[in-house]
Amino acid sequence: MANINSIFGFRSVKKVGAGYNASAQNEYVIANGESSAIYQGDPVVLNANGSISVGSSAGAELIGIFNGCFYTDPTTQKPTYSNFYPGGIAADDIVANVIDDPNALFEVKIDDTNGGQAQVGSNANIATYSAGSTRDGVSNVSLDGSSFTTNAAANFRVVSLSTDPDNSDYASANASIIVKINLHSLTDSTGV
Repeated sequence: MANINSIFGFRSVKKVGAGYNASAQNEYVIANGESSAIYQGDPVVLNANGSISVGSSAGAELIGIFNGCFYTDPTTQKPTYSNFYPGGIAADDIVANVIDDPNALFEVKIDDTNGGQAQVGSNANIATYSAGSTRDGVSNVSLDGSSFTTNAAANFRVVSLSTDPDNSDYASANASIIVKINLHSLTDSTGV
């Protein structure tokens, strides 16, 4: 049976050694006027100025996965919560929720048919970055099935296969797997 063709980015499912939905999130700043949009489920990087931005490149060291934001709308002056940051917001109070626990596990889709049990324990990068949905704010990022490797410089480590019966046909594209961030800013001793 083919997998459901809907991408959702990186969805937090649990923590290493813990029950489901046990992942923590913290607040980070998005810089005033940050031009790039960030969608719920997108990987994010910590910048040298202490703000975050979308982590759209293979091999990037990540701080976590974006989970919505809060800011004062510059036009209406109203407090605004959004699943995604649309980019270009002129506000000094943009706060992002980021699932930044180095032991958090995420469910993600594979963009080709190269998944399956043989990939558990290997590393992989995100696929070519594609903007998410402005309708629901959900990410359109998947894992690059052609990037499975033993190379330590890949974004994610494959931990297990997903138990989602609607997305477990590994002979078809869009199967789901469980990963954790391999290159994590909070476990790297080098500063930004």
